[in-house]
Amino acid sequence: MNYDILNLYEYYGIYNDVDSVHDNELSEEYMSYQSIWKAVILQAIIDSTSNYKRMENKIEKIKANNWFNDYSQDFVNVCHFAGYSSLSVQNKAKKIISDSKFKIETK
Repeated sequence: MNYDILNLYEYYGIYNDVDSVHDNELSEEYMSYQSIWKAVILQAIIDSTSNYKRMENKIEKIKANNWFNDYSQDFVNVCHFAGYSSLSVQNKAKKIISDSKFKIETK
């Protein structure tokens, strides 16, 4: 991902020790943001594979399944910010959801 798009670099120039420290701090900050977006994907997988009885949870399950299946711009953006290919996430999520449905049905 190009950090410049997110305006993470304040200027362009020759890197020295100060720039290196600044870059490391930006990398750490970027990684923590990336972790948040990964958690969003994980929560959607958890929601889509849940088997709760409450209506609120069933609605969240439907929303999560639709989010994976619709391939909306929101989904693509979240995958991008998480550092994942949206197609890979969609394929893996569909497999996980399918496997969880199979396990529930065979119980």
